[in-house]
Amino acid sequence: MKFKTLSQFFILLCFQTIFCQKISAQIILVSGKVVDAEKKEALVGVTVITENNTGTYTDLNGNWQLSLPEGAHQIKFSYIGWNDTIINSTIKSGYEIPLIILSQKRNTLNEIVVGANRYSRPLAEQTVSMNILRPKEIQNKNLQNAADALDQVPGITVIDGQAGIRGGSGYAFGAGSRVMIVVDDQPLLTADRNDVKWSFIPMENIEQIEIVKGASSVQYGSAALNGVVNIHTSFPSEKPETKLNLFITRFDGSIAANQISQDDKNPFSIGGYILHKRKIGKSDFVFDAYGYQSQSWLQGDSAKRVRGHFKYRYRANDKFQFGVNTTGLFQNTSQFLFWSNDSTGAYHPLNGSTTLVQLKEIYATVNPYLTIFTKGGAKHSIQLQYYHTNQISSGLWQPVTNLFSGDYLYLKEFSSWKFSGGINGNIYFFKDDGFGGLHIGNFGAAFFQLEKNWKRFRIEGGARYELFRIDTLTDHSKPVGRLGVQYTLNKKTFLRASFGQGFRVPSPAERFVKYGIGDINIYPNDTLKPESGWSAELGIRKQINKKKYNGYVDGALYIMGYKNMMEFAFGQWGKQTDPLIGIGFRSMNVNEARIAGFELETGAKTFINKVKWNFDGGYTYSYPVDLQADSSLRTPSNFISGFAQGFSQPDSLYKIGLLRYRNRHLLKFNTDFEWKKFSFGGTGRYYSRMDNIDFYFNIFIPGINDYRNTHLQGDWVFDLRFAYETSYGKVALLCNNLLNAYYAIRVGKPDAPRNFTLQYSFDF
Repeated sequence: MKFKTLSQFFILLCFQTIFCQKISAQIILVSGKVVDAEKKEALVGVTVITENNTGTYTDLNGNWQLSLPEGAHQIKFSYIGWNDTIINSTIKSGYEIPLIILSQKRNTLNEIVVGANRYSRPLAEQTVSMNILRPKEIQNKNLQNAADALDQVPGITVIDGQAGIRGGSGYAFGAGSRVMIVVDDQPLLTADRNDVKWSFIPMENIEQIEIVKGASSVQYGSAALNGVVNIHTSFPSEKPETKLNLFITRFDGSIAANQISQDDKNPFSIGGYILHKRKIGKSDFVFDAYGYQSQSWLQGDSAKRVRGHFKYRYRANDKFQFGVNTTGLFQNTSQFLFWSNDSTGAYHPLNGSTTLVQLKEIYATVNPYLTIFTKGGAKHSIQLQYYHTNQISSGLWQPVTNLFSGDYLYLKEFSSWKFSGGINGNIYFFKDDGFGGLHIGNFGAAFFQLEKNWKRFRIEGGARYELFRIDTLTDHSKPVGRLGVQYTLNKKTFLRASFGQGFRVPSPAERFVKYGIGDINIYPNDTLKPESGWSAELGIRKQINKKKYNGYVDGALYIMGYKNMMEFAFGQWGKQTDPLIGIGFRSMNVNEARIAGFELETGAKTFINKVKWNFDGGYTYSYPVDLQADSSLRTPSNFISGFAQGFSQPDSLYKIGLLRYRNRHLLKFNTDFEWKKFSFGGTGRYYSRMDNIDFYFNIFIPGINDYRNTHLQGDWVFDLRFAYETSYGKVALLCNNLLNAYYAIRVGKPDAPRNFTLQYSFDF
């Protein structure tokens, strides 16, 4: 370009300079921070969006940045479970956005859960039924392990450490779990038996326990066939915290005198923990130690255990954090299996000490992890785990296992879409005399899930595939998927529908272990096939808000189907030279099973004058049938007829087609009152009689039939508790089994008679 005069060139140069300055002045880099109103902690992943849909997310330290044109803007800050905040600001050079403080929504509908998605979302927006246990409830009831905690939840039973959700699992000694247990994003099932060591979970530092009801294998893999229990332990808040908790339990002598011999030991339990949490710079520390000793009401049944737990997290910068969690447990236990009879020997082991399982156990985990946020808003999470178990028993098993696992998760939002996916796998080594020596196994998996918001609908779906190997034996899952839909009818009513597939690979113990306990022999079955199944649900959740009253009602219809379901079966599985000519039991594949039912839950929080009242409870009905035992139930009309008949007192012919060790009716409720420094609460639980059990129990275990004939109507159990809080700590008195009911949820093993606990807790 040529200029005719010097003045033209000068004018153009001035214009370009002014224009460039104008352009550079129009774009302002704006930044700020978002924190929680109560804890004053940074909130990660808060959506920051302007009136023009320009947006970003807060990083690991709650910080955010946006490049905005100079001028007036409206900026909205939104976070799931927290109230939205909107600010109107005139952006100009040197302008600073004030600290944004978000307050959490306070009602039962907006509780935040991870659920079946592996990322946070309000409870009302889940596409499957869920329950939540808070640390306050765990402490108030003095629940010493996670199994006791789960037994407080509607629709769940835990029998000898085996959790069943809505009748999805019964009782099978030594069988693997159909419910996946996840602690701080890490599965916690043993490599050899695929079972849960409930006493290993650090209950003293629980932040929240979430129970997902229904197949969740897409995100969590094998053993999530019947659901997931997601356990989160807590990190420190801004202020250092130290907690002390001590308790002692005494059984009040309510066991009838003719059921206790002179040599019997007086039953008791005693224990406590100390917990400390604090922040130092960019580091977060958690230390806790727990001790426990008990002499059970079941003679010969005892436990001594010591557990330590440590958490560390380092927030390196705005986009990067890493940490490690470790837990260690040593325990010495003697486990009671069956009574001598249902009357004078109800609290004495069958055949004396020969049916007591003596174990010394060591468990340890080390879980390093890494979390990275990218500039584009994506999240990368890497979890590693080393899980060591060492069990020593006299004449039973002597396994030592070492499991190494890794998990990678990617999470990214694209407009109205959200994508999550990843890979995980493990390798394990174990040596067990019952398995014939050293064995090596491993598995690998890939999974993904997509979520889409469209008007009032939210749709989520995903798929997973896994491969398994132990020694030279290889298994694989069929590709499994899930689909869920949530519809917001209005601000207080949410509808949900879901369908999910699941699977479970037999544990090495179910396939290869042979052992005997007294006259009871358990045989291996190396022909076991993997279980597969599905679950479907229709549900509705309604919030009720009236001034000081806050409550909810939740209802769900569900149905589950299983193929190759594993159940214990009695028969001659051994050799003629074995004890009892080889008669015993082993895991077998049931050809096909179907379970249907419904669940109703409700909760309320309110003030009665100056008294704070809280109530929650639920009723679950399930109809669990073995389609191999009664093939006529494959016909839909017959199945529906049987479903309806189950509300009454069905005859013996009806019960033949039912799966074993299930309760058709479960009712549970909890209530609490608080006034000034006083609190009072109570719990009620009802278990209907198990309709169907293995017939061999009547042959080998005296008194089973007599007990069942006197408990046709099921069992009610009530607990009460009272507490007073002073400046020197909180003192509580608990009475469990208030009416001293004589009952046995698992046949042949009586549950605890009336007992009293004195508890002291203090927060420094």
